[in-house]
Amino acid sequence: MTARRDTGRRRSFPRALVALTTAVAFLSGPGFVRELGAQQPAPGETEPERAIVEQVLIQGNRYLQAETYTFYISTKAGDRFDLLRLRDDFRRLWNTGFLDNLVLDVVDGPRGKIVTFIIEERKRIQLVDYRGSKQIKGDKIEEALQELDAELRLDSFYDINAAKKVEGVIRGLLAEKGYRFATVKHEAKVLGGAGMHISFLIDDGPKAKLEAIEFVGNEVFSDGTLRAKMKEMKQPSFIGLTWLRGNTKFTDDKWDKDAESIRGFYLSKGYVQAKLGEPVLSERESEPDKEGADRLITLRIPVEEGPQYRLGGLEFEGLTVFKPEYVRSLIKLTEGQVYDDSKMDKAIEQLQEVYGRIGHFQFTGYAERKPDTERGVVDVVLHIEEDQRYFVGRIAFTGNDQTRDKVVRREVYLNEGDVFDTEMLKASIQRVNQLGYFKPIEAAPKLAQSELGDDKIDVTFDLEEQNRNQFTFGGGVSGIEGAFLNFSFSTQNFLGRGETFNVAAQTGRRSESYQFAVTSPYFLDRPITAGIDLFKRRIEYQTFRESSVFGYTDDRKGFRLITGKPLGRWGRLFLNYAYEIIEISTEELSEEDLLNPLPGQVVDPRLLQREGQRTESRISPSYTWNTVNDPFMPSAGNRQTASIQITGGILGGDLDYLRPVLETVWYLPHTRRTSLGMRAEVGWIYPFGDTAKLLPETGIAALPFYLRFFLGGENQIRGHTIRSVGPRNEDGFAIGGNKYYLFNAEYYIDIYGPLRMLFFYDAGQAFDDGDRMNLADVRTSTGVELRFVMPVLNVPFRLIYAFNPQRDVFQPSRTFKFAVGTTF
Repeated sequence: MTARRDTGRRRSFPRALVALTTAVAFLSGPGFVRELGAQQPAPGETEPERAIVEQVLIQGNRYLQAETYTFYISTKAGDRFDLLRLRDDFRRLWNTGFLDNLVLDVVDGPRGKIVTFIIEERKRIQLVDYRGSKQIKGDKIEEALQELDAELRLDSFYDINAAKKVEGVIRGLLAEKGYRFATVKHEAKVLGGAGMHISFLIDDGPKAKLEAIEFVGNEVFSDGTLRAKMKEMKQPSFIGLTWLRGNTKFTDDKWDKDAESIRGFYLSKGYVQAKLGEPVLSERESEPDKEGADRLITLRIPVEEGPQYRLGGLEFEGLTVFKPEYVRSLIKLTEGQVYDDSKMDKAIEQLQEVYGRIGHFQFTGYAERKPDTERGVVDVVLHIEEDQRYFVGRIAFTGNDQTRDKVVRREVYLNEGDVFDTEMLKASIQRVNQLGYFKPIEAAPKLAQSELGDDKIDVTFDLEEQNRNQFTFGGGVSGIEGAFLNFSFSTQNFLGRGETFNVAAQTGRRSESYQFAVTSPYFLDRPITAGIDLFKRRIEYQTFRESSVFGYTDDRKGFRLITGKPLGRWGRLFLNYAYEIIEISTEELSEEDLLNPLPGQVVDPRLLQREGQRTESRISPSYTWNTVNDPFMPSAGNRQTASIQITGGILGGDLDYLRPVLETVWYLPHTRRTSLGMRAEVGWIYPFGDTAKLLPETGIAALPFYLRFFLGGENQIRGHTIRSVGPRNEDGFAIGGNKYYLFNAEYYIDIYGPLRMLFFYDAGQAFDDGDRMNLADVRTSTGVELRFVMPVLNVPFRLIYAFNPQRDVFQPSRTFKFAVGTTF
């Protein structure tokens, strides 16, 4: 038997081939060597008959079938025996990467040569786990590995270098959480015949926290000034609010961002040669005697400030679309002024917007600074890469499985064939987000070269539907409505057409209501809002110590017609008409009720005694400007609303009044996860005609009490009971107001996903006819709220804990409530 074996494991083929050919000469013996020599006869000699390959065998395979390996072997049974051909087969089989070792064995058989490839297969990964870490779970590690394309796939070959890469990724994840002293190693164990079990053993180690941030070499700006420019990392503060302004974890990525912020600050002050050296870290244990105690890090940052420069010359390179004079007007910096790089950056941003509006969306620009130390100036060359002008190719949508394309397309301000306008694209994204039909679009749409031409760009909006349907069937008990059964179905995207549809029915001991409403924002596929609302409601209000009124029954039915039209990109004008029949009936008031009222808590009984039926016929024009980025989790934009109800007069009905309301809402982003929301609202009611007359038997205006203003509740002043804030007469009776003001402020902190925490402050009051609005009588509420948007119902659920600093005697000093929806 002759054998050829490589002398090492997991080696590259050239070394293995040398080992193979050496083994042939050593092991085959003289007869085999002569046989090899006979393959090339000397001149004049006849070629002897060459041996035949009787069999080609695979031996030692345990994981893959033999046919998988013979696929790479060209030598087949019946072929002439050829050592050079076998050497090529050996190389191909080795290069598959399937093997840890390979042996070629050739023996004489009854009818020829029997060729056997003896293999030792590489182990395949059958199981991967992560052990020891309390800070990161295995699924988070897997997600990070997938993003970096570094995961160890099951049924793949074990590669020590790939496993080392995974170790580095895990260390990076722990460093992001502040565990920069973590250790990670892996163990590879044989599992079964050809499998491997890879375990990553993780020791989180102590947490690394910043104790102090110091700067060395700075003379112009103090340590405190430079620390204030750091956004990612903060030195611990005395009052302990570092978590709100940043964090005390040190990571290389955070330092890179903060270093860029500090350099930008120096550049904005004219120090164009300022440099930051590599930070020097020193550490100590927070509690030396405690195992696993936190490591406290002091960060010392070397600084070279250099001299301050003023702007010298300003030139442009690559500018062809606009004239230099126009670009100079965007740069709010003139020759001789202290150089401010932030103004240059702002000018480049403005140029990017301007170029984007005319189709040059791939515009780029940068400022090249050339400091002249002798003159004390820095000459600037603004390099501009305009690129070509692009037009819109095809506009497509993905992910809108239920919502029809036209519902989304009509909110997109770009049209196929138009100039590719980046500002219109941004506005389109905002409009689609305002619909609320999809999860907010955070990434830019997919842009691709169009088949329609080299200057055409296809735009694809990647959407993800979220439920806008609400279906309820059940019952319950309410403090106001008593026991009830209800059924309702409502949607803001009926059958994917973008229409609002609502049908509801409720019946109970003290309440009954029925409603059918449908509204189309694009009636007959035109930008006209049209809708109708039919309703019938009855509710019996009982006398409660916390309420504002004695018991009465409010029974009303009617309809409302809705129409509207967009005005501009974000504005919409509405004109609605409503007709209501309202019947008020009161409880029989006992003499004790009249003689011993609940001071300051109940409406003047004389107002309630005017029961009976009334009709209201009114039109309500309104205008809304809305740039708010999300209907339920807003963080930016504003909404301005002006409306007025015109009731009676030439419209008929029993009541005549005007009711204007003004509202302004602003959302101001603060950080990536925080923002400030504010609302201010003011309203009046002006009776005219017979409604403005005083009733002779009481001396009270004929305006019904249910139209007067009473504030309170989760949508106005959270800690106060609904309809409990308003003016009182000299006897302590609540009489309601003819005007009011309301203010709300909310500071949002997005914790995770749809969970939001907010701090709030509410203030407001209603005032009687002859009184002036003032702040002395304000009622306030402040506290904290948790708000969670249910993924299925897509409705915010709220847990509210409120304090009432300025309140009436019957209001609680603090309260806890559950509510649904938003305040504004």
